[in-house]
Amino acid sequence: MSPRKSNKRSGLRLVFLILWWEGAFAVAYETWIGPTYLSGLAGELGVPVAWVTVLAMIPWIGAFGQLIGAVMCGYFLSLRKYTLWVAAIARCLWVLPVLSAIVLGILQIKYGYIFPKKAWFLLLVAVGCTSALIANASSVAWMSWMKGLVPSGFQGRFFGGRQRYGMAALIVANLLGAIWVGWKPGGFFIGYGVVGVFAIASAFLSTYLLQKVPDLKSHCKTARVRKDLFRKPFSNPDFCRLLLFWAMFNGATSIAGPYFPYYFTKEFGISMSAVAFWTMMANLGCLLASGYWGKYLDRFIEPSRAVWLVGSIIAVSPLPYVIPSASIIQMIAPVEFFFNGMAWAGFGLLMTKLIFNVCPKKENTAYFSLIAAANGLSGALCSMIGGNIAQWLTPWGGFRILWVIAAVARFGVLVVLVPIVFKPRAR
Repeated sequence: MSPRKSNKRSGLRLVFLILWWEGAFAVAYETWIGPTYLSGLAGELGVPVAWVTVLAMIPWIGAFGQLIGAVMCGYFLSLRKYTLWVAAIARCLWVLPVLSAIVLGILQIKYGYIFPKKAWFLLLVAVGCTSALIANASSVAWMSWMKGLVPSGFQGRFFGGRQRYGMAALIVANLLGAIWVGWKPGGFFIGYGVVGVFAIASAFLSTYLLQKVPDLKSHCKTARVRKDLFRKPFSNPDFCRLLLFWAMFNGATSIAGPYFPYYFTKEFGISMSAVAFWTMMANLGCLLASGYWGKYLDRFIEPSRAVWLVGSIIAVSPLPYVIPSASIIQMIAPVEFFFNGMAWAGFGLLMTKLIFNVCPKKENTAYFSLIAAANGLSGALCSMIGGNIAQWLTPWGGFRILWVIAAVARFGVLVVLVPIVFKPRAR
């Protein structure tokens, strides 16, 4: 091996290591300000299901920001600068609810001022929606940046490594969350405030590391916005089939997925600390499986088998929670969360690998943004439908019936779409 190739490979390894650590801090930040902790907080505050429905829709509402990002990043000469500035703005917004909660809490302790739960929670929802939209406007540029930076033969292992770091961060984040969220001296939710401070610190560290990653020189030569930006992807049948499957399966999982923390804390009075521990078990399963999935997918093995395997595990995952017993659920949940995490590790890496395969190497932002927008639309609609179904069916079981409906929907997508989308092909 020539010295030049050796130096280039060493430089790439250092860049990948920085990106893995950056991803770890980003995942910790997204975990602490994500739907799991917000839904758990809503359950402990006694917030109505209608508000939780809006919380559940936040990640999917934010996905529409990728359409904006696909257009906006075309005006910038540097993908790196665009990604950094937009991501930094989105992350800084979370200072508002955290700082306001601290100030209002101090006023209540010192002067007896009544904490305005409804107004503060509305601020939280507004910040969540705005931050998600802005953050997703940067993520499409990040995906294009990574596609040009990471060699195609190493993409599975790169994202597998990034996922392992991310899962390790999730485990640590949920462990810290499990320790702190239950801290409520005098009835004040101080533990959630500590978690919010952790989230802001992680966001700062992630942004700091990301600015050390080199830019793509090829992108810096031209910056333009094409009028047919979103037309070309729809002329690609492989992309359209993948778009259809991903959006439909995402919608089927979103019918029930966002409501489990609320269900556990509100219906059974299970502490958010326990839910955070179960989530940590899912992260552990994802961490242990990520390396295997990365190597598996780099061998270009027929994807339909992997889709059926991980999809079936994800499909049956809501059914154990039909049991109306808190004690039984607390025994089942850690095991179920662990295997569900292993399945989602495979699903996430598989979809990333497939979208990279069907997208062109250049001008791919429209592809990534359309996938995100389709997932956002299906996720938002199905989250809203799931919350309403749970409310309508409250006299007959509510969430327990929703879990069955969700499992049937997930299996339905697999049965109908896998034979169409993942047709066997010659190796």
